[in-house]
Amino acid sequence: METKKLLDQLLELKRRHIELINDTRNINYTCGLASNYSELMHRIADLLKTSKKALEGMHAVPETNPSEIEYNVADVIGIAIKLLPFSEMQFIDETMELLSEESSTHTKH
Repeated sequence: METKKLLDQLLELKRRHIELINDTRNINYTCGLASNYSELMHRIADLLKTSKKALEGMHAVPETNPSEIEYNVADVIGIAIKLLPFSEMQFIDETMELLSEESSTHTKH
């Protein structure tokens, strides 16, 4: 595959799949929570770690209302799920496939 064709395919994949954080289209659906994907993944991990700690400690303090804590944790986990970059992971999968095809084409010559 020629380089220009590969580049065009990669740019088309980017246009279709990069949604949550895209400076070229002035889009940031993370509501300012993250400025890049590495930061986004760390924020999601922090949300999930906080939820885990809240669930582990909800019986440690007798005066807490477990159902309220469970509701709050469920809400936080819901936010984390919405932040997961599913479309971007599809971009990575399709890009890896294209690059694999390109690599196998070059090794055959």
